[in-house]
Amino acid sequence: MELPPDTVLVFDRDEGLLIFESPTHAANWIEAIDMDEGEYTAAYSPDGGVLTLTAPEGPEGSVVVSRTGSVDLDDLERRVAGYWHRHQTGRPPRDPLQTARFLMDRDNQPRRGWLSRVADLLRRDRAGDE
Repeated sequence: MELPPDTVLVFDRDEGLLIFESPTHAANWIEAIDMDEGEYTAAYSPDGGVLTLTAPEGPEGSVVVSRTGSVDLDDLERRVAGYWHRHQTGRPPRDPLQTARFLMDRDNQPRRGWLSRVADLLRRDRAGDE
């Protein structure tokens, strides 16, 4: 999968990593109260461009994602390596671009919840009766 041009990587305080298609998607998903509580520690573009996350209206307001104009690829790579070490144990670490693609592909897979499994079983049962 090709990444959208404005992909955003957001790290949380547990070295977790969230991927968003754009700064707008990130701002719409992240809650200002979480910003106020220090939940998110850094945000980047896949090439190391540093982004800021702010909640100018306070914990009840909206989140703003902005480009800073600076690049810190070393810190992005360090954080991505930490993500793989902590959250993808046993898998070989990938670079920031590969990681963003991996997570976006994973997040775009159809969900197979219990309801869809039950529906499949019912369809099979009906097909067997016919």
